[in-house]
Amino acid sequence: MNGNEIKLAVKFIVFALLLISVAFSTVSTVSFATSNSQLITQIRELYLQLEKISESGVNVNPQIQELNEALQLLQNGSNPSEAEALIQQVNSSIPQLESEASTLYLEHLIVKYSTISALIVLGFLTYYFGPRFLWKAWIKMRSRWVVK
Repeated sequence: MNGNEIKLAVKFIVFALLLISVAFSTVSTVSFATSNSQLITQIRELYLQLEKISESGVNVNPQIQELNEALQLLQNGSNPSEAEALIQQVNSSIPQLESEASTLYLEHLIVKYSTISALIVLGFLTYYFGPRFLWKAWIKMRSRWVVK
């Protein structure tokens, strides 16, 4: 092999290594983008679940803030593993929030039906004892009056 053939072989090897590195970086970028889109889809699904839970009166602000932090991390591209950890933390807190929502709903029903029952009983007591109380009060107030 002469000098030109060696230079050509080195250039070919460098060019092949350059093509391989570009191909791997493209594949890793595509997989990174796919991973980010999957995480963003998870964030959307968790947000919808949290919105449904918050409609029943449960405070979900800390979980929403964690999802916002995860979304910012994904948009900045700084640390997707930290964003994934935040997403998993929010996902693990959802069952507890759902049970809290069902408990809150049950408490709301108890208060509502207790109030209705109390108003019915109060109405009955007013109907039954109201005239007696009214006449007794009227007689006590007017008992000192003298008719001439």
